Amino acid sequence: MSEKGHSSEDNPRQEDSTAEKAKPLLPVKMLSILLFLFGLFAFAGSAFLWGEGAIFNPPAGVDLAFPITDILVNAPASIAAAIGLWKMKQWGYVTSQFVAGFYVYASVEIFVHVAQDGPPYAMEVAAPQALAVLIAVALVVYLWRIRDRFD
Repeated sequence: MSEKGHSSEDNPRQEDSTAEKAKPLLPVKMLSILLFLFGLFAFAGSAFLWGEGAIFNPPAGVDLAFPITDILVNAPASIAAAIGLWKMKQWGYVTSQFVAGFYVYASVEIFVHVAQDGPPYAMEVAAPQALAVLIAVALVVYLWRIRDRFD
């Protein structure tokens, strides 16, 4: 029964709005796919140190901070956010905000390393990080506008 004494059977719009609320929008699906791919790439790329060797037998002098962080934080958080957003769940929205912050932080770290190393700048490093920043902005700005649609 609603506040006015009518059941939801009397108001079919209430059921429609609930179904519409949980239906993922195309931009949310696209963000979900990108997050899932970023999670897979973070895990697979880090497991093989982005072509420098296996993480379990790293070559001498390879810094393991980024690959281990990618495996333990970035990959699981990105995949969890992707699943949660696809299902239009509140926890997916919250996780995506964490992922957005992580992407910005990691990107700044990498941009600083690239700038310190000087030219020529490695496009295979800078381009994915620039994309990560754009995705982070979309996660924060776009999802904030539709945050009420998440269950």
